[in-house]
Amino acid sequence: MLFQRSLAARRTVLRAGTASTALMAAFWMLPANAAEETASAIEIPELVVSAPAWEDGPSETVTVDDVMGPSARDGGELLSRLRGVTAGRMGGHGSDISIRGMSEDRIAVISDGAYVFGACPNRMDPATSSMMPMSGDSITVRRGYQSVLDGPPAPAGTVSFERADAADFVEGVSGYLEAGVESNGTQRYTNVQARAVEHGSYIRGFMTGRRAGNYEDGSGREVRSAFKQYGGGGEVGLRYGADSLLSLSMERNVVEDAFFAGAGMDAPWTATNTYRLAVEHNFDEAGAFKGFEASVYGSFVDHVMDNYSLRTPGAMTMRTDATSDTRGNRLAGVFEFGNVDVTIGGDYRRNDRDATSYSSMMAAIPPTTISSYTWPGMEIEDAGLFVEASAPLAAETDITAGIRTDFVSVKATKADLLPGGMGAVSARTLYGTFYGVTQTDQDETNVSGLVRVTHDFGGFSGWLGASRAVRTADATERGIARAPAMGGGGWVGNPGIDPEKHHQIDTGIETVRSVWKATAGIWYDNVQDFISRDIARGQSGVLVNDGVSSIFRNVDAELAGFDVAGQWAFAPSWHVGGDLAYTYGENTTDNRPLYQISPFSGSVELVYDVTEWSAGARMRWAAKQTRADTSTATGSGLDVRETPGYAVVDLFGTWQLAKAVELRGGIANLLDTTYASHLSRGNGFDPAVVQVNEPGRSAYLQVNLEF
Repeated sequence: MLFQRSLAARRTVLRAGTASTALMAAFWMLPANAAEETASAIEIPELVVSAPAWEDGPSETVTVDDVMGPSARDGGELLSRLRGVTAGRMGGHGSDISIRGMSEDRIAVISDGAYVFGACPNRMDPATSSMMPMSGDSITVRRGYQSVLDGPPAPAGTVSFERADAADFVEGVSGYLEAGVESNGTQRYTNVQARAVEHGSYIRGFMTGRRAGNYEDGSGREVRSAFKQYGGGGEVGLRYGADSLLSLSMERNVVEDAFFAGAGMDAPWTATNTYRLAVEHNFDEAGAFKGFEASVYGSFVDHVMDNYSLRTPGAMTMRTDATSDTRGNRLAGVFEFGNVDVTIGGDYRRNDRDATSYSSMMAAIPPTTISSYTWPGMEIEDAGLFVEASAPLAAETDITAGIRTDFVSVKATKADLLPGGMGAVSARTLYGTFYGVTQTDQDETNVSGLVRVTHDFGGFSGWLGASRAVRTADATERGIARAPAMGGGGWVGNPGIDPEKHHQIDTGIETVRSVWKATAGIWYDNVQDFISRDIARGQSGVLVNDGVSSIFRNVDAELAGFDVAGQWAFAPSWHVGGDLAYTYGENTTDNRPLYQISPFSGSVELVYDVTEWSAGARMRWAAKQTRADTSTATGSGLDVRETPGYAVVDLFGTWQLAKAVELRGGIANLLDTTYASHLSRGNGFDPAVVQVNEPGRSAYLQVNLEF
């Protein structure tokens, strides 16, 4: 009943472009011999993908350097330029991404093999914000549940920031320097990376720095969005044996003085430290056991937000000190039994989140009284066992299947601590008041799995996959603890919440010819026990009915999507491309739209590309989102509004000045359009603006120097 005409977000990478539905139809009607007639004169810019789309399903790998447009402020903004990924903002830094209509911890974010979780309960620092876009070499995006090897299930997908194998670099010393400026917000940045390679072993390091002021939207209004970011890191790798590698990497990223128009506080300090030790060993000897990989990692995030360091406070001052510490390890063996490839192993991940909030009733006095243990020492451990195998079913048909079991243990170590102030209550008391649940220690055993079949039909290729992904509740959904105060609502997690069970089906086709290519895909996700943030109105399992407090409850939900994309090289050095995408989400328990679902959207671009230079124009657009959960009286109110549609035109180009010197530049939002992403927060600083708007017109210039 719900599977109405639905489409899913899918955005292509640069230098490739994609096509609209109309173009897709046109591509299918092109004569079969059209490619052969012009193949000698026309070459299509190659999509940078990890494998043919039909072989890996809805996944792709893009090189960071190939993503055109202004230099991204953080990893989330960079990802929003890729197909299948959208993002919202509440300031200039910390764009929060969504895949297949789902966000937050439904997306796994991996930085060079290490899982990262933000430390802000209000998501000023989503995991992608700790990724310095130019510190990595490539990004892999897997939309939906595509592999049991990626750790605890993330039903929306997995995003992995990766560094290139040193084997891809020339022997000796090399590197690059990038420096650029952007007019809107007077943004300026510098990135440098150097590496030394000898016989496959290597050492490399990088540093990056960025400073941005408040930008203006298309109407000339100033948006609180300034920030400073700097960091660096290094990696050492020892190549030995038959292409085996031992590596150690370290990275530090700091964001200072981050302004947020869409939040009640700003973030004067956020620091992320990441460490990883890994070995990949391959055996020369004949036999079924081909090798193994093992790793240990840690990511540690410190975050401070307040309402007085970077703005004039109201009647009272507030501050929250938060940490998110993640430790983990992984061991997997690779086997080959005839034509069957098998990976067997296990992984362990522990995330500890702690947030303590302080307040003062006088604006002139810094806060010292503990108002709440917002994350009361939330400890979530996950130990997983997995096996995944792939094999040919027939000459042109392959199958991949996998299963994993996750053993989850949860504790709230500060649930009994009493904050200061009059009428203070512990987290455990809040859980009992809101849900009748006082037991915070919980254990789960979750089983997930998938199967995917791919087939080459000759003129085109296709895939069909089905999966079950079980996601445990995160620290906020399970344990956040802010009591109602001064007539306002509380924000209380549910320790007894059940894990989400996602049952997904996706299928699609792709065809590639000499002068054109096209792809289409469709997916459906039936969710049992979807963990929904809502307003306390005495729903089943909710004991409070104040109409203002935020609570978490299980509901049933359905999501569906469809996407189509294409590209046509219609003349030498010219190509046109575009895409269309839509996602449909419904809370079937309450018969209302799911919140934070991106609207029908797409893009079209025209590019001229020769050896020395290239130039192009792109139009990005989105329709009005009419399926929104905006009501605080009957819904969650988590959508700010039915966001208006928009169309934005960008110009971009490159110029190869010399073998090692390239200029990049362009104008983003050429027509100075005023618009906002549907996923963006409300703007609390300008009564004339409902949401935090995107930047208006901005010219940018970047120089790349390789050595």
